[in-house]
Amino acid sequence: MNTRRFGQLAARTFVTGALVVGLAACGDDDDDDVAVDAPEGDGEQAAGGGDDAFCAGLVDFNAAVPETDLSDESTEEEIVATHERLEPLWAELRDNAPDDVQAEIDELNPAIDGLAEGDAEAFNADATFETYSAMVSKAIPACDFETASVTAVDYAFEGVPETLPAGTVAIDFTNASEGEEHEMVVFKNNDPSLSIEELLELPEEEAESKITFAGAAFAPPGGEGSALLNLEAGDYSMICFVPVGGGEDGPPHFTEGMVAEFTVE
Repeated sequence: MNTRRFGQLAARTFVTGALVVGLAACGDDDDDDVAVDAPEGDGEQAAGGGDDAFCAGLVDFNAAVPETDLSDESTEEEIVATHERLEPLWAELRDNAPDDVQAEIDELNPAIDGLAEGDAEAFNADATFETYSAMVSKAIPACDFETASVTAVDYAFEGVPETLPAGTVAIDFTNASEGEEHEMVVFKNNDPSLSIEELLELPEEEAESKITFAGAAFAPPGGEGSALLNLEAGDYSMICFVPVGGGEDGPPHFTEGMVAEFTVE
């Protein structure tokens, strides 16, 4: 199971998790990309202080990525069209980036440039999402975002606040595990009558109609990452879909209890 691809994370992690619960298995989901609505960014209003141009660019690009739906079956025309949509947002972020994130910017540039050639392989690679998460982590001090900190252990999220304010929120994500990768995938539950456990048990089409992807972060054992979330008022869930042991066939961490819930006011 691959749940961390940069351009497909929103559509795939929840669908994969629902299938795992329903079928007690975790298979290849590369052919099941489904678009999930993400909240639109508003960088000029959400960035606050700090380096305004960079922070605004980061918010806007971060909001646009979940709307991207590229798979192995995407046509060259579709990939190039994605580049045309993302490149102006990336350019605003890249051209105003502070020095301390320049290494990550340089690593991410080929993934964006590849889209112009009709090649989405680098854009959809695990390493691209991991680098992007690391860039967001470094960028947070430059921007006046509301912040929170969450720690991943085997198998739980610690320090999750009961409530967060609506708007742009940066979550520092630390993996305290010595051997397991962890991710933090955040969804808004659009049906308050259902718990996250009940949502995960629904057929995938019904489940995906009841959630909105908010953001995600990844951290290797002992490492850190960050997620930049554009939050609307409501009930949210935080889930880890990484397989136990890091292989392809293990049950996802949320089946071991790695689920948390919070409210946005």
